[in-house]
Amino acid sequence: MMKFAILASAVAAVSLASPALAQEDSTAGGKFVAGAIVGVDSVNTEVDGFSDAEEDLLVGVTIGYDFETETGLLIGAEVEYSDSSVGVSTTDFTIPGDRVSINAGRDLYVGARLGYRTGRNGLLYVKAGYTDASIEGEYDDGTGEISDEISFGGLRIGAGGEIDLSSNYAIRVEYRYSDYGDLEFLGVNTGIGVSRNQGIVTLLGKF
Repeated sequence: MMKFAILASAVAAVSLASPALAQEDSTAGGKFVAGAIVGVDSVNTEVDGFSDAEEDLLVGVTIGYDFETETGLLIGAEVEYSDSSVGVSTTDFTIPGDRVSINAGRDLYVGARLGYRTGRNGLLYVKAGYTDASIEGEYDDGTGEISDEISFGGLRIGAGGEIDLSSNYAIRVEYRYSDYGDLEFLGVNTGIGVSRNQGIVTLLGKF
């Protein structure tokens, strides 16, 4: 339900952004953007048809470049760094009583946005790109514990809305989904599928 609430909020906010201002100065052209991110990160794991999810805080920063045409079409590129405190675990993984823990760490993203301006200060967009996540894994079989920190990549898609607060500041509300496939730990495919649902708010500066 979180992703639908995020999208609904973005669409409603952008739809209410004042279209009456459309006759003012054009927003066409290129701008660099940079911003601070805060939101909710939900890491989902699935093993043998059983799934679990854990939610926690997500913070990060983003930089990018947007180019907007006179017709309101926007094309942008962005890079993002974020960090999360989410942790998930499962027991009885290979033998009764053992435990595997997965703790999310930094996440790097590079991708593109495609949007359309709905008014002078409103924009709806979709996005897609590559995400590389860092995860720390721990395995305890009851006699000892081993750990390893790994990184692995996946695909991210998302959608959201952006409202200009002024010519130099804007706010985004966004939902995105990332799929990393099966987790490999200590060189072995664990069969644990990992994905993420995230709802974020970004305060942007434009220059």
